[in-house]
Amino acid sequence: MKHMSMVILSLSFAGWYLLVWLPTSSAGEQLLLEERFDSLLPGEFGRAVLAHRHTELADGKGTEDSKAVRVNYLGFERGSRRVVVTSPLTAAEEATLSFAVKFCPEFDFARGGKLHGLGSARPVAGGNPVTDDRWSARLMWRREGGLMTYVYHQDMRGRYGDTKSAGSFRFTPGQYHRIDMTVRLNTLPDLADGEITVQVDGKPVIRHQALRFRSTAASEGLIRSIMFNTFHGGSSPEWAPRTAEGDFKQDCAYFDDFVVRQTVALP
Repeated sequence: MKHMSMVILSLSFAGWYLLVWLPTSSAGEQLLLEERFDSLLPGEFGRAVLAHRHTELADGKGTEDSKAVRVNYLGFERGSRRVVVTSPLTAAEEATLSFAVKFCPEFDFARGGKLHGLGSARPVAGGNPVTDDRWSARLMWRREGGLMTYVYHQDMRGRYGDTKSAGSFRFTPGQYHRIDMTVRLNTLPDLADGEITVQVDGKPVIRHQALRFRSTAASEGLIRSIMFNTFHGGSSPEWAPRTAEGDFKQDCAYFDDFVVRQTVALP
């Protein structure tokens, strides 16, 4: 999965030539973030993720036996301990978040849990109220490894995010899956034409339409952050990972190959 398109520039200085390799994106795209955890100097997002007390850098656990980030899920009475890191992005109206995930063998999906996503400058979560420029679009795993969207938007039916299921798809513990989630914001503050599409391993599994993420044209309501969010929950004991005897346990998962691309340029 660690593929990069590159261009080579040849620079001349005082008779010496220097070859410079630069990353490129497909036509009409702009690379907003890339973190594969292989560099000696991770970017701002990578440093923030690795600074969390429930994460660690794992050699040989990446998609190509390279490095990955391991998340340790510590079960307790509210699910598992929260791993929540939000990092800023250059503003976009449409963007695709891609990442790879491998749940450890014997992972207990319990009732479900959070996975990563995109949000506004100040994304909303945790049952907090949506405001005109605050929204979020994340994913969740469900019982037995199912998948669904989890969206805080202007026209939510209740206190917590609205969802749409990936149908019969199931994660396979011990195997990497590539997730591609595209968020397209509503074009006008009063128009519910926003959309989320999700692919897993290159296959479309979710199309969540008629979303009004924002009710303002202000820049704070654009796609402005990546949300590294993962934990069991919910917020009650039945969401927690457990042993066969019913005791709280620790689970794990590996994440790699984070990329965010702006797929439509702002005017």
